[in-house]
Amino acid sequence: MKKKITNSNSIRRSTRLWSPLFLGPVVIAFVIGFVWPFIQGIWLSLCQFKTISDAKFIGFGNYLRAVRDASFTHAFWYTALFAVVSLVLINVLAFAVAYALTQGIRGSNLYRTVFFMPNLIGGIGWAISGP
Repeated sequence: MKKKITNSNSIRRSTRLWSPLFLGPVVIAFVIGFVWPFIQGIWLSLCQFKTISDAKFIGFGNYLRAVRDASFTHAFWYTALFAVVSLVLINVLAFAVAYALTQGIRGSNLYRTVFFMPNLIGGIGWAISGP
């Protein structure tokens, strides 16, 4: 029995031929939905305006005014502190629970079930109600 050998050059050629057809709409949607608004947001952050049509370029003036504002700096440092503390606290607690559940303590299977149950409930609810 003779094996059929696939010609990898023809696969590469067809991939190069058809990939723009499939990637084109995705790239266009990405540019329209993400790249263009991002660039426009950066431009508008460097402008003074009441509506977008009357935007006047002022450079980094908006940023300087924000950094000099006491309420902005308070909110910034409060947010940074909250992010760091919650990140460290959540990871330390998660590690402690994971470590405790691997030590073979009595009832660890029950604890594992209780911690994992919320992950199952959403899937079970979706399966029962249907798509």
